[in-house]
Amino acid sequence: MAASVTALLKRRTELQAEFLQYADLMQEIAERVIPHRSNISKLLSPGERQTREVFDSTAIDSAQTLAHSIHGTLTPSTQPWLSLAIRQEELNEIGEVKDWTEDCARRIHAALRQSNWTTAVHEMYLDLVGPAAMGCLFVEEKPPPASGGFGGFRFAAQAPGSYYVAEDAEGRIDTVFRDISLTARAILRKWGPDQVGDKIRETVATKPDQRFTVLQAVMPNEDYAAGDGKRGRLNMPWRSCYLIVETRKKLEEGGFEEFPFLCPRWAKTSGETYGRGPSHTALPDIKTLNVAKEFLLKAAPLAMFPPTLELDDSVVGELDLRPTGRNIVSTMGNRPLSETLAFMDTHLKMDLSQIIFADLRQGIRRIYFSDQLELQEGPQMTATEVQVRYELMQRLLGPTLGRLESEFLNPLVERCFGIMARTGALLPMPEALRARMGPGVALPDLDIEYEGPLARAQRTVELVAQDRVIGFLGALTQAMIAAGVPPAQAAMAWDLLKVDRWVRD
Repeated sequence: MAASVTALLKRRTELQAEFLQYADLMQEIAERVIPHRSNISKLLSPGERQTREVFDSTAIDSAQTLAHSIHGTLTPSTQPWLSLAIRQEELNEIGEVKDWTEDCARRIHAALRQSNWTTAVHEMYLDLVGPAAMGCLFVEEKPPPASGGFGGFRFAAQAPGSYYVAEDAEGRIDTVFRDISLTARAILRKWGPDQVGDKIRETVATKPDQRFTVLQAVMPNEDYAAGDGKRGRLNMPWRSCYLIVETRKKLEEGGFEEFPFLCPRWAKTSGETYGRGPSHTALPDIKTLNVAKEFLLKAAPLAMFPPTLELDDSVVGELDLRPTGRNIVSTMGNRPLSETLAFMDTHLKMDLSQIIFADLRQGIRRIYFSDQLELQEGPQMTATEVQVRYELMQRLLGPTLGRLESEFLNPLVERCFGIMARTGALLPMPEALRARMGPGVALPDLDIEYEGPLARAQRTVELVAQDRVIGFLGALTQAMIAAGVPPAQAAMAWDLLKVDRWVRD
């Protein structure tokens, strides 16, 4: 049963009320870490200055460095970072099945590169390390070309404060309500005159650029019947509805085969829905550094141009504080000049201020892992040093990477694979694979393997262990032959190794 407009708006209000418990803290972080996202609980005018609370850019630079590092090592845009395999291990030994999965991975990566994936995912990574400690990336298929088929992907990173989420019983986000600000003209163009209602049509005629809030609500479809053979936009696992908040006019109802929102969280406190991340940890140091920098900026002019101490009528004319300026003073009855005119000592200790700033900046950079992620000054790093750097990053971000895989990368690949499979953008499944699938199963069960620089670093320990095993067996074989064991018998231990799999690894 389709949800009514009243029920959807009521639930939007409830989810918004829950989000407001986090909004003030997110706003406080955004103003100091990601200023262009500081439109969470405060309404900023277009073009308004966003750095009112920023006196030191250490946190901004560190957060961007961490976001760049995650992007470049987890999902690099310059090289393939995923591969596919069938969950039934024996099927991966079939040549045509392995060729098909490799081709699917290549096509998915090519489609991502041809879309706005790189720019959208970078915005999401900034939100992940910034105020929300979570991201929200909407994935949809672009309109197909006139000839039909696959139109490509479109990604949209949702700003904190523009969406509200809810979890299922297992703690996974399965409901997203997002607010989209559109002009009346854009609403009419997207949904047509028959769907938008009289209010929008009248507004287009008089004020076409007046903005309205369009709500998109995506949630599990409680009426979904998977096995009845009825496939359509209203019988899908996820239900979607668009409506105009101001006019309470429903625009469109439909559904999705996969959950279209990717909502990873850096970390999560038990009992909370939204994330917590490095910016939450660094906030005290960030605020202290900004306040201390503000005080220094106010006090520094007093040290450079201190106030004067003058006896009444001791200065002839106005005091000249310009460089090489001349001031004529009266000694006032043979009094020393120091008693007639002097400059106030503000007792500002610049060296002590710099020590405080250095400690705070180092603490902030440590929280954002900047000291470990940035290349050190000096000669170019060797390949071994680069590999060690990736291994260090893997240890530092290990728990977060696990959450990113389960909440972001796995749903992303499943969503992209499903869209491309349904639109014929992938090669037909091999008969050997189709024959092993159950009746009514359209897509196989896939295992996703990640092959970015960071994922390869995670598997380095396995490769080192394999090298040690080979070295041990080589030394053991030579020792047995030296002891008089026939070579064929001494080499039997090598039969235990699956050499082809080791070479592929």
